[in-house]
Amino acid sequence: MATENQRRVEPYPDPPMERQRLLLETYEYRMPFNYPNVAVNRLYLKGMEFHGVEMNPINSIGVDQEHLPPDNITIEEDEPIVRVVVIGSACTPPGWVQVEAFPTADFHKPVDVPGTAATRFRINNLWGTHLRYDAWAVESGDDIKDSRGRSFDPLPEARKAIRPGLRKYDIKAHYRENPLVGMSCAIFEIPQSTRVSITGGSEICAWSDDDFPDDVHYSFTIIRTTLAVGG
Repeated sequence: MATENQRRVEPYPDPPMERQRLLLETYEYRMPFNYPNVAVNRLYLKGMEFHGVEMNPINSIGVDQEHLPPDNITIEEDEPIVRVVVIGSACTPPGWVQVEAFPTADFHKPVDVPGTAATRFRINNLWGTHLRYDAWAVESGDDIKDSRGRSFDPLPEARKAIRPGLRKYDIKAHYRENPLVGMSCAIFEIPQSTRVSITGGSEICAWSDDDFPDDVHYSFTIIRTTLAVGG
């Protein structure tokens, strides 16, 4: 009697498949992501950001309605997307980025049960942050210097034009003083897809005297899509 290891392995009933050779082409998009094939789905600032497009994972800023989808950036391409690269920074690290892919028609097999497998991808624990408002803003007054006696740069006039209320504020901090300030990169290899929807956020640290406990965005600066343009 044959043992389990001695049993003959039957071949697939169908002919062998042929591997696919992909020729790749990469495109880069930069904030504020104002491109014909890119939709920035958010309800505030509309491209006037100074350090990236902040995605709000619960879509709560200035919105009275409930059960809305999160802010997202949706990119549609003429050729199948096979890779997505996101470069940005969290507001309160660690950050996370999530990509929802919409595969081409040949991704699912005829025997697949619809709706049982989601083509969503997520990367957590992303390092890096930018200084949020309460870390850098201080009411205007005497010249503020750091521990080495260096003055901080003035708040740009272009920023004051966007938010007139900032005219009474100066800068009290710099990234050189904050060891966690930096950027992160998330790379997603995905099935061939016609479009992708990208969102992100930060972890809620929830210390008792946090001035902005709901500042849990991820700030998108650069997005690259790699397309399969032939084979």
